Amino acid sequence: MTDSTEAERAESIAARRYWTLQFIRLLGIFVTFTGAMMVAGRIEGGTLGPILFVAGPLLFFAVPVLLAKRWKRGG
Repeated sequence: MTDSTEAERAESIAARRYWTLQFIRLLGIFVTFTGAMMVAGRIEGGTLGPILFVAGPLLFFAVPVLLAKRWKRGG
């Protein structure tokens, strides 16, 4: 491959990974708010509400870090 093709490929991979991380963070916010609404009683959820309320921040903070580490390792 030529240098420009390799550079374009690397840029494409970086952009895809960036947007993947942003989507995961957005999903974490959505899960957190859904869990909060269940805890507050605005949505039926029972015991699922507190679980989502805790899982959302984990999804927002931990998963992107773990994915970035995996991608740096070459996975």
